[in-house]
Amino acid sequence: MKDRAWIVELDQDSYILFSRSSTHPIIYAITLVTTRRGRAHAVRTYDNAHRADEHHVHRYIGQRKQPPTMTHGPVNEAMARADRDIRGNWRSYIRQWEETIDR
Repeated sequence: MKDRAWIVELDQDSYILFSRSSTHPIIYAITLVTTRRGRAHAVRTYDNAHRADEHHVHRYIGQRKQPPTMTHGPVNEAMARADRDIRGNWRSYIRQWEETIDR
């Protein structure tokens, strides 16, 4: 069960939502979120919803979550990699997502 959550603001419309469990095995989700017309939208989600060592990256086309890209490895490394990826690329991920809104 994910029992810890926090937000890191990126700008006035976008933020990273982190949620994770306190106990082992660690289950997590890290989501890039942007707000358009007063509504929050997931842009990209990183998680290990199925197995502690199986990590997914989901893109969104509009509101539809796409099939994941998968990797395997330690949870802490995957979470750190997801955090770095979002912080380094969030503007381009949001631009890519915006191009899919009307599809």
